[in-house]
Amino acid sequence: MTEHRGKLKFRERLEVLLAAAGSPKPAAICSASRDRLGRTSLSVQRISDWRSGKHIPTSKLFRQFLRAVDTLARQRNIILPAALADSAAWDRLLRAARAKNPAPAQEESRHITAGTVQIPIRPVTDAKPLELGVHRTSRLEGAPSLPTYVPRDVDSAVTAQLMEARENGGLVLLVGESTAGKSRCAFEAVRRELSDHWIIAPPAASELSPVLSHISLPKTGRRKWVLWLDDLDRFLLPGGLDQGMLSALLEQQVVVIATMRSEVYGNYSERAFRGMEAGVASARRLGSRVLNLIEPLVLDRQWSEAEMTRLRAHLEHPDSDGRLADAARHHGVHGIAEYLAAGPKLLEEFQTTRRQPNGHPRGAALVQAAIDLARAGISTPLHAETLLTLSTCYLTAGDASRLRAESPEQALIWATEIQFGVAGMLVATETAEAWRPFDYLVDTTASAVETADIPDEVWEAAVTHANGGSELLPVGRSAFRFGRLVLAERCFSPLAARGDHTAMHDLGFVQRERRSEHTWPSWYRTVSETGTPLQARALGALHEVESRWDEAASCYERAAAQGDILAMRLRGVIAQRRRQHEEAHEWYVRAAEGGDAVAIASFNAPGIYRPEKGLELGSDTWDPDLEWDEEDDEPWRMTARTSRILSCNLQILADTAHDELDELGDQPISPNSFGIFFARLPASTWGQPRPWRRRVLRALDDLNEDITLGLSPEPRCAAEELALHFALQSASAMTCDEPDLVAEFTRGIPEQRGDYDWSTCSDLLFQDHDVLFLYDPVMQGLEHPDAPLNRHMGMGDLRPEGWFEEFGNVSPRDPTRGFVH
Repeated sequence: MTEHRGKLKFRERLEVLLAAAGSPKPAAICSASRDRLGRTSLSVQRISDWRSGKHIPTSKLFRQFLRAVDTLARQRNIILPAALADSAAWDRLLRAARAKNPAPAQEESRHITAGTVQIPIRPVTDAKPLELGVHRTSRLEGAPSLPTYVPRDVDSAVTAQLMEARENGGLVLLVGESTAGKSRCAFEAVRRELSDHWIIAPPAASELSPVLSHISLPKTGRRKWVLWLDDLDRFLLPGGLDQGMLSALLEQQVVVIATMRSEVYGNYSERAFRGMEAGVASARRLGSRVLNLIEPLVLDRQWSEAEMTRLRAHLEHPDSDGRLADAARHHGVHGIAEYLAAGPKLLEEFQTTRRQPNGHPRGAALVQAAIDLARAGISTPLHAETLLTLSTCYLTAGDASRLRAESPEQALIWATEIQFGVAGMLVATETAEAWRPFDYLVDTTASAVETADIPDEVWEAAVTHANGGSELLPVGRSAFRFGRLVLAERCFSPLAARGDHTAMHDLGFVQRERRSEHTWPSWYRTVSETGTPLQARALGALHEVESRWDEAASCYERAAAQGDILAMRLRGVIAQRRRQHEEAHEWYVRAAEGGDAVAIASFNAPGIYRPEKGLELGSDTWDPDLEWDEEDDEPWRMTARTSRILSCNLQILADTAHDELDELGDQPISPNSFGIFFARLPASTWGQPRPWRRRVLRALDDLNEDITLGLSPEPRCAAEELALHFALQSASAMTCDEPDLVAEFTRGIPEQRGDYDWSTCSDLLFQDHDVLFLYDPVMQGLEHPDAPLNRHMGMGDLRPEGWFEEFGNVSPRDPTRGFVH
């Protein structure tokens, strides 16, 4: 349906205003619009609805918005142009936007018919990257289908060309090797810069004349179009994209964005035409004329140092994408995008070939041997002879009939053959006739839920391969993880005897597991005096497990002196257990200053603010320290004034949380994050996604609804308990620090005995205060329902995923109630 012209004009002018003001965030605009009582009629959702055209604001509301935008602009030393700051001009625009809509047009088709082919058309905001040719990656439970996009160096150039093409049409071409990330880069740029466009992505070798005809129709003329041509060479054909078609598309101001592999792009050069068959060269020259009109943007397969820096910055977040972390660790000579894209395809080929009638059982066994040697700790090149010898460990009687059709030489050729234009399952090394497994296969096998054990012959081969080299330590550690303690001791002992501190540390663990007489302390005494911070902290943990508190404290202090942040927090825990609270506080401060999330969160635990004596609000006749016989009184309930202030603070917290929610989205909270609500939740929640945070926001609204209905707020779940704790903290702070605001909120409500008795509210509104243990560094791990102390105290599931499970002894809330915010 064609958009109302007045609405369209208002939306376009609104975007110009925001751009001129420095693109302030909606949450910042709402904050800047608050009056002295902290109230505002604006919300992030309202501003979003205006920008999308869903709603048109009233003139009064928009003037409030305009003042806030102007205030934020001036804070950045930006003076808005007079035409954009003119409220009378905006009033005229708003009247035009609210004018009666023209009769609705007939719903348009969402596809273009080209012969027997149906070409889908859709808004850019609805486009799916995998359908546009972006390579899939491995799947991660609970994560999006693609990893988080890490900006590439070429992004700024792509953006510049797209913005130029946006005005008058244009062709933007990304060239790079296979799986360099061209399609993902193009998709992110289009989604970022052309979100108000519609996208057409015809299949390969399609004629483009039906596309041009559709774009040229009067009823679609107001739309802005993107033509997506992944692998452009498939369209440089008669009836496809020639010079005439490109000119016609540009006349309609179409943005054409295309990708092309470097090797194929080179086939359209004059040098490539030499010696080419005449007919082929003639066809190629049609495409060459199009390519000569533009300067392509080149995307390198290998990531630059600047790109790797951005990737490392992303990986610093607690809940960064595990697929990117794997690629950063293991991509080696491959590009990040290349590693991500080729891995799943190679894995599928490896897993299916063994079961196929004409498959490669010996080749698959050879690859499995290389994978298991890597799992055992070997990272240096593996000779083909070793792999072929070990491959027999993985062959079964059922493979016998097919082995005759696959010689060892054929198996090695299949395993090392470059597949999908990227890599083989075995990757060549600098050593002749020696290989290593493609890292993605190793990682996927190691992380599988039902990972097969490594055969004895492979373990022995790993020790033999590592002996005398630098791999005894990783092989020993792998053996320890797999429970092969004798093998681990064989690896660590010769290294420890030569004075290797790390091996001494690890050998101590192995000997502690193997021998009850504890022959390990001698190794640890040496490590504690000369080892690394990590080793000192690990030794401290071992002492702590066996209740040797002084020794544990000494090890933590040694690690902390070398900058180990976690050791600082653990040293504070020991002090807290000994009731040395001031010393514990000092250690937690040091850990928090170093960025330890648990230590930071420990200072955010909500509590009741208490006024100085003589400055309490409430009835002059009420003494909060006076005791009375509860049996002579009616059951306790909050006074009207107390309910009013608590309700106001629940509302303020909910509004604040809503603004933060739109700002945060799914981004994890980091130790450097600032916020009034979500950043003050326990550190265990900092990586939760937007839907989880929205349910916590609903807990504030649900409690406020209780008060609106004349009831006391009754927490039904852990999320509501913590929401109420924060509201009581906020309310008690308001009655301490802002008496004028309290008087404004409670005007007309009579005083009562017990007004603002927040301590009693904290005592009586909760069944218990167990949820506050989540802030205590001593109690880390307690949130799990299987933790011994949790079971002993009957706390229940305090993990983030269990926060919304309702208690069994309260009436449940309506599961269909929806969301207020």
